[in-house]
Amino acid sequence: MQINRDIDFTHYTIQGYAEGQVTVVIPRRHETPSAGNASGGSGAGEPRRETFHRSLIVMPDRLVADWPPQTLEQLEPGHLEVLLEESLEVVLLGTGARLRHPDPGITSALVDHGVGVELMDTGSACRTYNFLMADRRRVAAALMMITANPA
Repeated sequence: MQINRDIDFTHYTIQGYAEGQVTVVIPRRHETPSAGNASGGSGAGEPRRETFHRSLIVMPDRLVADWPPQTLEQLEPGHLEVLLEESLEVVLLGTGARLRHPDPGITSALVDHGVGVELMDTGSACRTYNFLMADRRRVAAALMMITANPA
């Protein structure tokens, strides 16, 4: 699904998502080619887009590509430690094709640090991230891929 919204070229923005992929607009200050996933901008003034096929974390000023847990069952508290380094208000945890709930102990460190955790399917997390990011909120979207056969 393409997300129709004005694109912010100064922050990481989610442009679209579909089964097995999330497309992110790379801020202009990070427009050096990366290894592998670039789908590229086609001219001056057009931003570079990158399509990811593995779990990732998107924040306005930071991207964590190839985030280790590929399924909710693989998610461990240590996978969320990278988010404790940031000064976040809320983390949107996209759990794939449908909303699923991890064990509460997995997200407890974030909650203990005053970070809100919202659970939702990955599509909803992508859309919500863009709205909160555009509102200048300190938000992160930790996204697991949408798969045809969610566990």
